Amino acid sequence: MAKKIVVIGGTGAQGRPVVKELSRDGEYQVFVLTRNLSSAISKEFEQLPHVTLCEGTYTSEEDLRVIFKGAYGAYVNTNGFNLGEKAEIYWGIRIFEIAIEEKVKHYVWGSLDYGLKKAGWDNKYHCGHYDSKGRVSEFILLQRPSHKMKTSVLTSGPYLEMLWEGMFVPKKVSDDTFVFPQPIGEGAVPMISLDDLGHYARWIFDNPERADGMDLEIATEHVGWNNLVESFMKVNPGKKAIRVEIPLEKFFEGTGRKKDDPVTFAPNSEGAHDPTTQTFWKNFESWWSLWRDNIIKRDYQLLDEILPNRIRTVEEWMRLKKYDGAPKELFQDYKRS
Repeated sequence: MAKKIVVIGGTGAQGRPVVKELSRDGEYQVFVLTRNLSSAISKEFEQLPHVTLCEGTYTSEEDLRVIFKGAYGAYVNTNGFNLGEKAEIYWGIRIFEIAIEEKVKHYVWGSLDYGLKKAGWDNKYHCGHYDSKGRVSEFILLQRPSHKMKTSVLTSGPYLEMLWEGMFVPKKVSDDTFVFPQPIGEGAVPMISLDDLGHYARWIFDNPERADGMDLEIATEHVGWNNLVESFMKVNPGKKAIRVEIPLEKFFEGTGRKKDDPVTFAPNSEGAHDPTTQTFWKNFESWWSLWRDNIIKRDYQLLDEILPNRIRTVEEWMRLKKYDGAPKELFQDYKRS
């Protein structure tokens, strides 16, 4: 009999490959919590085998209890840009507690690096949408001796797909020339392919004994911008890529966001009305500092062992995806979810 796995955040950029990978062969029956059964991604999921859509929200305890009933596993990735830093910590802990109460057997928290701690508690690196998830990770792993539920963390990072939409998209300045303007210095970003993120999530559920208590920190490669532009030109002969180092001020000007705007991408979300939530500027100033100063590390030998066929470089990803620098809209459902 297929094991029931609940996916919270399944309609987001990260959740989609997780749902698709968990549902691909009938080993698991995937239940996706969504606020909008008529959204484009919900309609797409309706066509997948072994997927059931459930209307509700993870900020409702009643909805959580209903969907967790009889579940073997749960993959939980909350939307920090909607919730804000404080509310994500609360709901990250509360969802976990309810999963224990409802006797879920294996709980996986989709996390990001606790950058403030990894940087030695220097506020320069306090990125709210990262640290909120990191704090929840530490809390839930510390509770393991007090309950029977297996608990794992999957710590990811910026997606390679952000080269299509997001802060890594190049600017086309002519038919054959692309500029990559970022405030990265000699640092590097541990980017992850979304396809492989789904594979790592599947590995955790397929290997519960080893994964119990594990914080699996994943990435495809630490991508520096010299490597990025060189890879682009290898994959796209005849096109030119130029790396341009720009100050943070100029980078933020190009985002269209004001310095004191809330970090949330959804103006009417809960986080937008919390006066203690970081501004867009402060959040992403710290975000870029994490990469520029090479604060975040990964164990690539471990990742090779766990996923031998993983994508290993940005160049390999570009070849697989036929990446040509043209933008694509990928994350709209995530922003609204």
